[in-house]
Amino acid sequence: MKEKEFDGKFDSQWEKRNPEKTLNVATVGTVSSGKSSLINAIFERPQRDPIAVVSAKSGETTTVKGYSLDKYCRIYDSPGLNDIRKENSQHTQEFLNNIDVGIFVVASSSDLQQKENYQDLKNVCHKVFLVLNKVDQWDDEEPEALEEVMEQWKVDLGHEGNVYPVCAKGYSDKAKEGVMDIRGVDDLRNDLMDYLEREGKSVLLARHLRRKDIQANRIIAAALAAVSVEAFIPGSAAYITATQVGAISSLNYLYTGEFMSKGAALAIIPTFAAESLGTSIFLFAKSFLPPTGVVDVAAALVAVTITFAMLGAVRLLLEAGYSLDDKEPLKNIFRKVRSMDISWPKYEDIKSGRYMEEIINRVLSDVKL
Repeated sequence: MKEKEFDGKFDSQWEKRNPEKTLNVATVGTVSSGKSSLINAIFERPQRDPIAVVSAKSGETTTVKGYSLDKYCRIYDSPGLNDIRKENSQHTQEFLNNIDVGIFVVASSSDLQQKENYQDLKNVCHKVFLVLNKVDQWDDEEPEALEEVMEQWKVDLGHEGNVYPVCAKGYSDKAKEGVMDIRGVDDLRNDLMDYLEREGKSVLLARHLRRKDIQANRIIAAALAAVSVEAFIPGSAAYITATQVGAISSLNYLYTGEFMSKGAALAIIPTFAAESLGTSIFLFAKSFLPPTGVVDVAAALVAVTITFAMLGAVRLLLEAGYSLDDKEPLKNIFRKVRSMDISWPKYEDIKSGRYMEEIINRVLSDVKL
């Protein structure tokens, strides 16, 4: 593969994998449905350090609330999209034109009057998550009572996906210290992250979550799944490099809040090349060859091993408070990760995200800096 051909393929793949995007989330629901508390729970906020302020007075938040978590991620908390439209500012119009995810929050029994707001949200965004909040009100009833309410909401709204029963209690300004009831939010967050991962935007939400290591492992696992497939593609070096560079930029944003440019992230790759010369040459040479089966599987496992060592070293370096400009510590950590005795699962299992995340976490936990 000629240099110009490599550059062309790499640039094309980088455009798809470049993580520097924007994320707009609309949280819509009636007054007192618990939208603000849910936002705090999704972002794993401490009880006394919420993103969204929650008043103990019922119905206190009746206007649109916008939260810019950084220049890439913005959330609106509103009774309906019409309330956002009424603001008619440049920010709100841009938001309405680019809503990625809608979270439609309901509480109590089904209300057909909410169907118009639900359909409005569904019409302007790519994905709507339906959340039944305040499920603690059914704690004293038989389980089927809650199930019936969830099914009725699905039918009345015409919702085709899951209904997420949650409780996000304890964020009000009058709540007792340490008294919280957060349940069901993990399932919602996990599915939200899975969707955003498919859209190439999960890191924009992950940056603002409490456990950076968990989110870093997701980024690494997704990259390993990608390179395991890309090793079978003619000209695989360009595809694999683009995946590695995109993941490095994502990890840097996760820990520092700054995305790396394509050039800056690409400049990290040679740091590892001298430490894995033989395998790097093998992968590059393999990218010239037509698919052969056995060699492709070997190349896939080599690509997974090298990519894991690279991204694992990047994660550990950033966690330790270093910059990716600190090349010597990065090399040292890379060598340690490379030297780990890793029993990778079967090739088919490498694409299993949750399973790979567990392996990644276990291996990196054993690396002593």
